[in-house]
Amino acid sequence: MRLVSTRLHGAVDYLWGLALLLAPRLFHLRPGSAEARTAQAAGAGAIAYAALTDYELGLVPVLSMRQHLALDIAGGAALAAAPALLGFSHRRGTPHMAFGLFAIGAGLLTRTRPGHGPRTLAPAHPRGSRKASGSARAQSPAIAQKPWPPQAA
Repeated sequence: MRLVSTRLHGAVDYLWGLALLLAPRLFHLRPGSAEARTAQAAGAGAIAYAALTDYELGLVPVLSMRQHLALDIAGGAALAAAPALLGFSHRRGTPHMAFGLFAIGAGLLTRTRPGHGPRTLAPAHPRGSRKASGSARAQSPAIAQKPWPPQAA
């Protein structure tokens, strides 16, 4: 059952990403280490795809909420596995497992449809659905086939 609203998920996305960006300071990780770089890369990625998601706090609706949640689950699994895969699992106190499991949980518990419904993910005029009164530019093959950028004469 999906209990978390997309609006709440969006707020958590940005805070979660910021916490990962600040992980070296928050968790006393050595700057430039594999632990620090992995956390910061995950944080930057999370903020980037949050901004590109079609939900209440997204800036440019490129990804659907389902795609976003799939990225949360896959990214969370990768983040949780990073200490073992990158060879820093012997160190205590790495936040990667906790952050990774949190992302997986968020991906599984968040609703797949934002409150506003889809915005601009689909084209405004699907192919072949233009009315007869459409623009001449869109209907004229001569205009549509001119090379871009225009060639100098």
